[in-house]
Amino acid sequence: MGKIQTSKKREKSSKNTSKDKVSARPRLKVGSQAYDYSAASELANRKFISEAIADALLDGDADAVREILLSHLEQVHKDHFYKDAGISRRALFKLMEPNANPTLESLAKVCRALAEAA
Repeated sequence: MGKIQTSKKREKSSKNTSKDKVSARPRLKVGSQAYDYSAASELANRKFISEAIADALLDGDADAVREILLSHLEQVHKDHFYKDAGISRRALFKLMEPNANPTLESLAKVCRALAEAA
């Protein structure tokens, strides 16, 4: 029976294939017109969020109101927010559930907290 041939030890690829680097931010070319943008700062800004919610309410778009509010709540410290809004922690987290149908009272308290902080 003959010897089984084995290939040489493989070298590391020059391509960036590691999973943790896949989510790395792209680099911009020097002198390009594009700029680095992060929506996190706007989503944490209560004045911006309260204006966006008001616009969505005027347009009659309940889904947009919910999405704006959820995006904001993902960016802020929820313990501070529910205290500012004057609602229970449980009510705030129920408001964030996928099939939530918050009461008008809860929405009014949340909007008031956003407006007062703005």
